[in-house]
Amino acid sequence: MNNLIKDIAYCERPYEKALHQDIKVLTDAELLAVILRSGTKDTSSIDLANKLLNAHITHKGLLGINHLRREDLVSIKGIGQTKATQILAIGEISYRINKMRAKENISFFSPESIAEYYMEECKFLTKERTYLMMFSTRQMLIKEVLLSQGTINQSLISPRDVFLEALKYEAVYIVLIHNHPSGNPEPSDADINITKRIKEAGRLIDIHLSDHIIVGNGTYVSMLERGII
Repeated sequence: MNNLIKDIAYCERPYEKALHQDIKVLTDAELLAVILRSGTKDTSSIDLANKLLNAHITHKGLLGINHLRREDLVSIKGIGQTKATQILAIGEISYRINKMRAKENISFFSPESIAEYYMEECKFLTKERTYLMMFSTRQMLIKEVLLSQGTINQSLISPRDVFLEALKYEAVYIVLIHNHPSGNPEPSDADINITKRIKEAGRLIDIHLSDHIIVGNGTYVSMLERGII
């Protein structure tokens, strides 16, 4: 584009469009330009926004912004620490809104609802994480905790880790969740073996492992639904 905002017709400038029209009419670049407010001496805020939308090597558009680190942002000419912080804050707000929306729909009886919640949690992770959800006798959620963070293809947990948390919060039912950064949620032999060990250990102390859910890229595997446990 290479036109400065002052060269754009007043009614077509992003901030003015947002002010006088429905904000939904703005393009992704224009929305970002409203946040950025200014570009550089030679680059308009819209041009700068388009650079942001195409900054990641593989993830383009608004979703790509969540894959950019602070150092990636400040490497873009026109993005200093202040703008980088604003952009990171936008991504975090979006993440928290989506997470809260997903949490409202969580049901103990629906592996799909649990998976959808953690897909949002794990969307941009590059390492495996294992989470523990703990429920009361009435299947009400008591607490959720991050049990461990492992490598790109392995999460490191033990039955001891699981039941120390479950006993602390007096849980009766538990659900394990972990992500596969590869995007493929198919359980490995190690996933299945540790799940069966935890299931058996839980029987001895009357804390029931109800499911182990593995989330991938927009999909999941429930070991309960698969008949593994």
